[in-house]
Amino acid sequence: MQRDPRYVEHVLAPRYMFACREELPYLIEILVAHTLMLGRQRILSSEAAESTVRALTAITAERLPPYDPRFEDLYFVIEERVAAATGGAGDFRVALSRNDTWATLARLMLRDQVLDLIDALDDLRDAVLDQAARHRTAVMMAHTHHQHAQPTTVAHYLLAAEAVIARCVDRYRTALERVDRSPMGAGALTTTGFPIDRAYTASLLGFPGVVDNSYDAVSAADHVGELAGCHGVLATSLSRIVQDLILWASSEIGALELAPGFLQISSIMPQKRNPVALEHVRSDLSRLLGTSQETWASAHNVPFGDVNDPVDNLIPPLTDAHRSLGGTVRLLREVVAAARIRPDAWAPALRGTFATSTELADTLVRDGGLHFPEAHAAVTRLVAERRGQGLGLAGVGPAELEAAVHATTGRTVRLPTEVIARAVDPQHFVSRRNIPGGPGAEAIERMLAAARASLAASRAASRVVRERLEAARQTRARGTAAR
Repeated sequence: MQRDPRYVEHVLAPRYMFACREELPYLIEILVAHTLMLGRQRILSSEAAESTVRALTAITAERLPPYDPRFEDLYFVIEERVAAATGGAGDFRVALSRNDTWATLARLMLRDQVLDLIDALDDLRDAVLDQAARHRTAVMMAHTHHQHAQPTTVAHYLLAAEAVIARCVDRYRTALERVDRSPMGAGALTTTGFPIDRAYTASLLGFPGVVDNSYDAVSAADHVGELAGCHGVLATSLSRIVQDLILWASSEIGALELAPGFLQISSIMPQKRNPVALEHVRSDLSRLLGTSQETWASAHNVPFGDVNDPVDNLIPPLTDAHRSLGGTVRLLREVVAAARIRPDAWAPALRGTFATSTELADTLVRDGGLHFPEAHAAVTRLVAERRGQGLGLAGVGPAELEAAVHATTGRTVRLPTEVIARAVDPQHFVSRRNIPGGPGAEAIERMLAAARASLAASRAASRVVRERLEAARQTRARGTAAR
């Protein structure tokens, strides 16, 4: 067939080069597994299966030619190589279509990519938890609406960040369950008239099962869109955390010092130590959102059948995105692991603001007998008066608090000096909040233990999948060696 040079240059040749570089090992795995199944089912003679497997396993990227317009894609190049080596005519193509082959190839690639990304995210979780453990009781200022809110601890913040990353891992793992099914045996879309064993082929490729409906097997793209959704949630979640870390590293706060290897200097300002590694991470995550949107757009308004738009044409950009994302997550892990957190940087803000106002109002309820709306109003008045004087809550005395209560409620409440001092102390504020989920020491220990257990379970789940894939590889190798 004569192919238009523009089509070759723009589509076929680049796609062939990508297939040789990235997809060839997966394609050989699929064709070997399929051929072993054909031999086991006596659809191929043992001699034909043996020679086909031998020819397939001899094919490497280095031995493949540049793109030849005579062949539409790598699939037909391999057929030609096998036929030349065996003197046959592509026996492996019995009961096989490019449709189920490429659908399977995409799932094999995506499975490896997701497993790799889960490992990287679990390593990041480990680094975050190590920092949290080192800063169990370190008090910091928390913000809402970019305003001072309440004291909390560095560990409390980091455990919240780790929980977000852990949920991203959970999303990838549940998405992996839907990716990890074999389309092989679906043929073009209606299976085949040959007595193939789909389950056996699936097991040789490390799949725990098959995509049951053959039409679904070659037509579905929701598993690709789901992974794109996971990417989008991850990019959004991590970029929010990174933005906080960049703020912590700012001159105005100075609570985070990056290791020298992650900094850049200014070409003109000698004092600069710019946290550019975090900025690169943030930028990479923004680009990932674009890839997610590209995936959904490619699968939108296309027929439910085997078409290039939602899967085949998306594997190259998704592969590039995965490679970039894996590097980004690993870079962030190294930045977090090597960073120095300086909780003392928040001390002036904790002393000089009204972040403990909630505890003072709570104390008026517990020790002064006020209803909370009354206590809230009294402390609001007190805050307004002291803000006007350029003061924080530190040093407020019984008479001043009593006056604020009387002015707002008409009631007289006088608390001892030591009770007020304790109520406005940031450390006391944190220590009182020991219910599950709070920043108190006991609550933090519970959350640390739970997070460590969750991380261990995630690593164990990944090992189970990898052990299954290794067992399948060894089975294929034994079948190949026996030919």
